[in-house]
Amino acid sequence: MTDQKKERLMAVIGTEDTVTGFLLAGVGSKGKETKSNFMIVGKDTTAEDIEETFKEFIDRPDIAIILINQHIANDIRYVLDAYTRAIPAVSQLFERNLYLYI
Repeated sequence: MTDQKKERLMAVIGTEDTVTGFLLAGVGSKGKETKSNFMIVGKDTTAEDIEETFKEFIDRPDIAIILINQHIANDIRYVLDAYTRAIPAVSQLFERNLYLYI
């Protein structure tokens, strides 16, 4: 019997610079059968949109890690504080040049 392991992805919720960096590193995935595994958050993005995307990512069996910019995570802090599952793991990314986005 062969042991086939399914590929698991990283998801990214972040600024355009953050998401672009991860996409250039090969993290991005968008196929015919699956939704994309990233969300670019801009000035017009609402907390509800971020929360909806986060909840979609935690419900997807193909995502193992969710990376989110810290200042964006603060917009949905109540959701992150209530999240207790180990997989997908959630990691917050510090953005050094945050003042550029405020």
